[in-house]
Amino acid sequence: MARVGKRVRQWLVFVHVAVSVGWMGAGAANVVLAGVALGADPATAAAAYRFVDVVDWWLVIPLAFAALVSGVVVALVSPWGLTRYWWVLVKLVLTVAVIVWSTLAVGVWVEQSVVAFAAGDSTSPVGRALVTGAALNIAAFLFMTWASVATPWGRTPWAPARRRAGRAAAARTPA
Repeated sequence: MARVGKRVRQWLVFVHVAVSVGWMGAGAANVVLAGVALGADPATAAAAYRFVDVVDWWLVIPLAFAALVSGVVVALVSPWGLTRYWWVLVKLVLTVAVIVWSTLAVGVWVEQSVVAFAAGDSTSPVGRALVTGAALNIAAFLFMTWASVATPWGRTPWAPARRRAGRAAAARTPA
C-alpha cells in the first residue's frame, strides 16, 4: 500500500469531502425539485422534472463517481485502508449501493417523469417514489457523514494485527 505525506493526504481528504458534500447538496436539490413538482401546476412540474434531470447529469452523476474514486484513493493511501475499519467498508458499500440505486431506480423515475410530461400528462406516475427514493439517498449520505465523524465499530477481521513493538520490546528488556 502506497503512503503519502500528511499534506497530500489532507488535500485528498479535502477533495473527497468537497465532492461528497457537493453530491449530497445536489441530491438535496433534487429532493426539493421533485417535491415541488408533486404539488405544482403541470408547467411548473414539467420544468422541475427537467431540472432534476439536468442536476442528475451535470452534478449528481459526476460527483457520485468523484466521491467514490476519491474515497478509495484516500483509503488506499492512508492508515485506514479499504477493509481495515468497518466504518470505511460500510461507507464504500453504501456509496456503491447509492450509485446503483440511483441508476436503477431513481434515475429511471426521473426519466419516466420527464417523458410523462413531454407526452402531455399532468402528473408523474412515479412522482412520490422519486421524492422518497431521492430522500433515501440523503439519509444514506447523512449516515455516511456520521460514520466519517464517529468512526464506529472498530476494526474488521481482515485488518492486520496491531503492532505492539514498543510494548513487546519494553517487556523483553531486563530491569
